[in-house]
Amino acid sequence: MNHQSSLNFEGRGLIRCVQQIGMLKSWERWKGASALPHIETVQGRELERVRDKLMLLDVVWREENPSYLIRFQGEDFTRMHNRDCTGLFLDDVMAPAVRARGLQVYRTVVDQRMPAFTSTPVQNADGVTVHYERLLLPFTTTGEGVEHIQCVITLFAEDNHSPFDVMREARSRTT
Repeated sequence: MNHQSSLNFEGRGLIRCVQQIGMLKSWERWKGASALPHIETVQGRELERVRDKLMLLDVVWREENPSYLIRFQGEDFTRMHNRDCTGLFLDDVMAPAVRARGLQVYRTVVDQRMPAFTSTPVQNADGVTVHYERLLLPFTTTGEGVEHIQCVITLFAEDNHSPFDVMREARSRTT
């Protein structure tokens, strides 16, 4: 599986989704001169624009490692997972085939206190490719470390296929 990651956004041009670009610009504005933006600076109307693509996570430390509690998931996440994962930990929701790599990106966001963008192509049995693109934005409550992550997901399917159908088929092959 090909996997591209752009930390610190040297590869900002990889982001294709207008909502993800808008959220990154908002994050930079909210951050200002601080190391991290405070979660209370987030404006409701800006989140409303990405509501369906949004997942809000709390960073919970367990056994000296961060875990990611899903506090909210938008409709796109519900469609991808065929269930509401609110209240579950991300590592319990991710497919085993992608769990270690996926969680490493979240850990990097926590450790570096910087956003991350990934684009991962996934193919179904018919060879149709969907690009699973994820923007992770770190936030703080205390000003010290990353305590919240906002994740904005976009799916791009090739050949006018439904990205949700391809993701469902790809996930069933990996679990």
